[in-house]
Amino acid sequence: MTQFYELTAEKPALGPRGQIIGDDRLLIRAGLILLAVMTVWKLYVALITNVLWDEAHFVISGAHLDLAYPDIPAGYPWLARLVTTIGGWNVLPLRLVALAIATAIPFAVWFMARPVTSERNAIWAAIIALLCPAVTMNGPIFYPEGGLQLLLALMAGCLLRAMTDNGLKWWVGAGLCAGLGLLAHYRFVVPGLAVFAFLLAHPLGRRQWSQPGLYVTAGLAALGLLPAVIYNIANDWPALQFHVVQRPRLGLDLQFVVTLVVTQIVFANPVFFIAMAAGAKKALWDEHDKPAALLGYIGVGVFGFYVVQALFNKTVMPHWPLMAFVPLLVFAPGVLIGYVDRAASDRGRVFRTVLVALGPAITIVAGVVFSVMAYVSANQMPIPYSLRELDSSETENWTLAEPDLTAALARAKTRFGPDIAIAANGHNSAVRLEFPAVKGRQVYTLNDPDDLKTRFVQARAKWRLDRDSLVRDHAGKGVVLVLNAPDYVYHEGKAEVDFYKDICGLFDDVEPFGVTELPPGRVALQLYTARVRATTKPFAGPCPLLPSLYVGQPTRGAYLTTDDKTNYFGVAVDPIGITKVDVLIDGQVTTPTRYGLDPEGARMPDVLTFDPNYPRVQFDFKFPDGALTPGEHKLSIRATRKDGTTVDSQPRTLYVK
Repeated sequence: MTQFYELTAEKPALGPRGQIIGDDRLLIRAGLILLAVMTVWKLYVALITNVLWDEAHFVISGAHLDLAYPDIPAGYPWLARLVTTIGGWNVLPLRLVALAIATAIPFAVWFMARPVTSERNAIWAAIIALLCPAVTMNGPIFYPEGGLQLLLALMAGCLLRAMTDNGLKWWVGAGLCAGLGLLAHYRFVVPGLAVFAFLLAHPLGRRQWSQPGLYVTAGLAALGLLPAVIYNIANDWPALQFHVVQRPRLGLDLQFVVTLVVTQIVFANPVFFIAMAAGAKKALWDEHDKPAALLGYIGVGVFGFYVVQALFNKTVMPHWPLMAFVPLLVFAPGVLIGYVDRAASDRGRVFRTVLVALGPAITIVAGVVFSVMAYVSANQMPIPYSLRELDSSETENWTLAEPDLTAALARAKTRFGPDIAIAANGHNSAVRLEFPAVKGRQVYTLNDPDDLKTRFVQARAKWRLDRDSLVRDHAGKGVVLVLNAPDYVYHEGKAEVDFYKDICGLFDDVEPFGVTELPPGRVALQLYTARVRATTKPFAGPCPLLPSLYVGQPTRGAYLTTDDKTNYFGVAVDPIGITKVDVLIDGQVTTPTRYGLDPEGARMPDVLTFDPNYPRVQFDFKFPDGALTPGEHKLSIRATRKDGTTVDSQPRTLYVK
């Protein structure tokens, strides 16, 4: 028989060609092996990573039991209290709990996927959860993201089952997961809103309003939020004041939105992101009448909530949308397998298989790079500065300050007697000094602008560890001040200067003790011994707590190039006046500065009026050719007073690449 073919007709797809990894049992074994490898890797990262401020924040907050805290619900502080009570005052037990939570996520993804896909694709979804950076990054540190993702997967799995068989146990399970999620973090409200949208907009969702179980779920979810609501009502809504009023930086910035979306694609892995997006589109449009649409509503709802918010709020953090990928993992296996099976030739199949395989390959390479960077950061190993510069994480080891702090306490006891307090700028610094260094150590805070913004001054007041408590408990006694110096104290705005003006009047007999620079040099802790006044005296400069020699740029730990031509700046003041300022690298004069500037719109605050040259007390400079050589260096400035004497600033670390 003669057959005629249309020349432009598409070739038929080859269709399925068997399974990549044997039967389901073999696939499960492969997944468990991968899980074991990933768990060991995460444990390694957990063992070598310094304590993060978030972890210290949860531990110290939990040590002061309350219904909630100014910035977060009580879930993770309560959990931290339980873990440290059982496991001891160190970070490892906390990270083991975080690792256990992260290890459970793939099983929860399988549980979520099973009602809406095949057994094999549900297993694949769990495996992809191990290979998707947005999910598999959970575990090495004690942070709510892992718990939120686990609870979201379990909640979605329970809701899918509740909608199909109306079993009360599934409604109860969904409510418990929702309640725990809201107890863990306010961000769990967002997937809750997505579920609510599904219940309003989707035919299957609208049918659930007649089910009593839905109201059981809602009630249990509300119970999880109840402690935070009671706390906020009793304390003038600090969470609302911080997250809604104080924190957002409003303004349209399309570049910020693009950056956020690109970051999410990287976090999800580009291959998996495309697959999840295609799966969400299929669930919401092509097969919108099926229960799987719920997962599309949650995933797209969470992702869209933060992307839309980013249009006008430039404080949306990169990790906030990551929960969106958890429900969308369910769709990825079917999309990827279907993409390969639709190949029209063996060559096309190979090409598509290679493209799909790029997903795991990208994650593995990223994991290796991350591990190397974590090891380098923990051990301060020499690597090219162009690579080290990529690490912007705040993982400084604050326990390195303990010897200097101990010596400062000894000096304070010599000066003022045995009863010595410790005080820091604010909560951020205080918790790092309180955990994990010495159990039971209490650090007073001085109500810095960040504590006022986050409303954490309220919590510190309840704990009797705020500035008023320091005066009440230690007036006339000694104190060691540990001040984490800001980079731009004179350029950062009125609030920062006012803070220093206030604390300058709070202490007498202030004696600088020294500066502790934490590797890699971005954090400098300025230590002082002083006596606490019973009443604050009016400000009168100069104040030892405010720098007289100050470099605004380059900042501590900055990375420069050998041909750097940037115009840098700073301030130099003295009661008798200054005639010139020189720049030093490694103790050697490198270049003079242009001293005596008073740039329009950037006048220095009036706390510096004690200098006879005020307001012409600023300087700027550029590094001359050949001044910057590759390596680690110490930058300082030398001021020459009007009487001919000189004084040098504290050196700061910078890197030249």
